[in-house]
Amino acid sequence: MAMFVNSAPITKETPMALTLDEFMRTAGRKDQNDIYPMIRTGTYSGCHVAFFEATGIWIPELVPVFQKMDAMLVTGPEIKPQGI
Repeated sequence: MAMFVNSAPITKETPMALTLDEFMRTAGRKDQNDIYPMIRTGTYSGCHVAFFEATGIWIPELVPVFQKMDAMLVTGPEIKPQGI
C-alpha cells in the first residue's frame, strides 16, 4: 500500500522520515488508521517497524522513546518514575 505525502508516493523503497510533529499533522488519516488494527507485535518498537513496513513512514525521534517503553514492559514497575 503506497501512501502519499505532498503528492509523492512513499513506500519501503523510498522511506519518508518524519518528525513527530509532521506525523501528527496527518494523524487521523483513514489510510493510516486502517493499519493500526492489523499490527500485533507485542512491543512498541515492533509496532513502529510494522507501521514503517506498511507505509514507508519512519519517525526517528520515537526510536529511543519506544526502546524505553519496551524496557518498561520487560522489567515492570521498578524502572517507572514515582507517580506514573
